[in-house]
Amino acid sequence: MSSPFRETSLILECPKCETLNYLDPFTFWNFKGKIKCAGCDAVWAYELVNGTRKAAPAAATGPHDKLPGYAQSKDWKTITDFSKVNKGPQAREDFQGKPIPITKSKRGNPVSGAPLKPEDLVGSRPKIFAM
Repeated sequence: MSSPFRETSLILECPKCETLNYLDPFTFWNFKGKIKCAGCDAVWAYELVNGTRKAAPAAATGPHDKLPGYAQSKDWKTITDFSKVNKGPQAREDFQGKPIPITKSKRGNPVSGAPLKPEDLVGSRPKIFAM
């Protein structure tokens, strides 16, 4: 009896070691290239179009294009070594560390989304709504 994960698109079950390599939908949704198994380091050629697998994984050689986002061994132990799986997606560099502007209402409660000041509107353009 075959494994229930063999035919799934965004889970690559390694044919050699049966490690479940979870492919992050954001980066693998439209993908054609080589993926490195997190369990046995085998490289597999894989193609996904709109999140749907086009063919079974084929053995490949050479450097891999991407690592899986998450992986589990066949006895459900998580593989967390970042040389075998990708780190989670992070915020953009220019966004990290910036505080979110929070103002206070007239009653003293913290409020986000305060009214815009004229200097906040520099570079924007007005929208016109026809009624």
